[in-house]
Amino acid sequence: MSFDESRYDAIVVGSGAAGSWAAKELTEGGLRVLLLEAGRAVDPVSDFPVDAPPGAIGMAGRARAAMRGQPIQAQCAAFFKTTKQFYVNDRENPYTTAPGKRFLWYRGRQLGGRLHTWSRHVPRMSNNEFKSASLRGYGIDWPISYEDLAPYYDVVEQTLGVYGTPSGIPTCPDGQFLGPAKTTQIEEKFKTDVEDRLPRVRVTYGRIVKYDNERIPLPLRLASDTGNLEIRTDAVVRRLLVDHATGRAVGVDYVDRFTGAAHAAHSRVVVLCASAIESVRILLNSQTARHPAGVGNSSGHLGRYVCDHVAYAQSGNVPEHQTEPNPAEDGFDFAATGLYIPNFCDNASVGFPGGYGIQIGIGRGKPTWSMYALGEMQPRYENRVSLDPKVTDAWGVPAARIECTHSADEIRMVAHMRSAVREIATAGGLPVEANHDLERRSIALRLLRSRFFTDYGAYWPGAAVHESGGARMGDSPHNSVLDPYCQVWDAENVFVTDGACFVSSGFQNHTLTMMALTVRTCRFIAAHYARNY
Repeated sequence: MSFDESRYDAIVVGSGAAGSWAAKELTEGGLRVLLLEAGRAVDPVSDFPVDAPPGAIGMAGRARAAMRGQPIQAQCAAFFKTTKQFYVNDRENPYTTAPGKRFLWYRGRQLGGRLHTWSRHVPRMSNNEFKSASLRGYGIDWPISYEDLAPYYDVVEQTLGVYGTPSGIPTCPDGQFLGPAKTTQIEEKFKTDVEDRLPRVRVTYGRIVKYDNERIPLPLRLASDTGNLEIRTDAVVRRLLVDHATGRAVGVDYVDRFTGAAHAAHSRVVVLCASAIESVRILLNSQTARHPAGVGNSSGHLGRYVCDHVAYAQSGNVPEHQTEPNPAEDGFDFAATGLYIPNFCDNASVGFPGGYGIQIGIGRGKPTWSMYALGEMQPRYENRVSLDPKVTDAWGVPAARIECTHSADEIRMVAHMRSAVREIATAGGLPVEANHDLERRSIALRLLRSRFFTDYGAYWPGAAVHESGGARMGDSPHNSVLDPYCQVWDAENVFVTDGACFVSSGFQNHTLTMMALTVRTCRFIAAHYARNY
């Protein structure tokens, strides 16, 4: 093994939503940071060609991609001609599932991670989610409140720039907005009609991050500007290096993606931001005499309570003359979401815990409408990630074994989604055609329906690409993996700030919350590391 003679203040693993912000906050706090990215560097020319063909890839294109090594990735709804290079090769990066427990793990390994394919819709979570047990009588409370996180939501929104309109909806707190997002005329009419006809349903505007023409995410660019950041791509982290006497991390063990050569890098602090399942996998693989079941697993909760949003979608057609072109100018472009309906479920009457939101796009560059419902999956002990005892990836790291299914409550939620989406579409004046759900609109999709959808109409778990949990925060080392600052109870200089730290999924998209949690944690590290680590 090759040893890096340098000792860094911090190593950040992963360069996506959490990792890019960790790099920014730690370097701006004066720390010398090594960022390790398992994937490649981004090539602005080949990855983002100016004369790129239209995005749709079709079933034939997905089939060709599957034969070339992407059979899982090609099933993602955002897998296009222009984005397929941002998804991993499944042969090199296998994972396993239990019989009958299908899970779709869509992954991006390159500098910037999945930020190259995200929707940029960034609603805030509320105390309805952070304090679910206290306020709603089910689930579990996070060890932090909305008030603890609100200042860091502000930081992220003000840095990236977010379009939105204040709405005063308690379950969807207002943020720091640049101004209203671009909507279509038919979306505006839909909003008015729905709120007039369905008073229980509040329709607000999407909260959309300003489009960035640069190809390296802004937080990474800001981190590089400090002079305190070193980036190494093609560095596949296998495990933490642990001091046998103290149980604390002293760095990480990684391999070169091309040569397979093993390397060790050393630091005072390690921040895992590799994505929920990947960070858990690294912790589980970091087994030592001090941590026989993996770092952070003294409670037995490491890998447990994994969630993904419950996802259901429906679409239809609108007249061609009501379609508006994509205005890619002045920082605007048509993100998929024009309007947003935050959770409106009354749990006393719907028959399931939790709730869901609906992202809506109507006439945005094409003569169609779509509604995409994302709901809370309740955290359950049996939904878990472990290490497969037989399967390894191309670099010898044990593959993740994922067991995550919907419960009876979530199946009831999907039935409610199906009914509510049709009711809302009708109230908004949209044509609702029989059997025009997204999963039924082509012969190829009908033939392959079971690859994408459950028999009750939801996307399979994982398909929302909002996996969370596995190393959840808590108020005690007996019931959680991390403390309220995302610090591993069992190894105080290891932090996890990606979706793995989530206590519950909420119904809101996760990216903004991951970024805010990372800012909060890394400012804590920058303020305390010299004294404590």
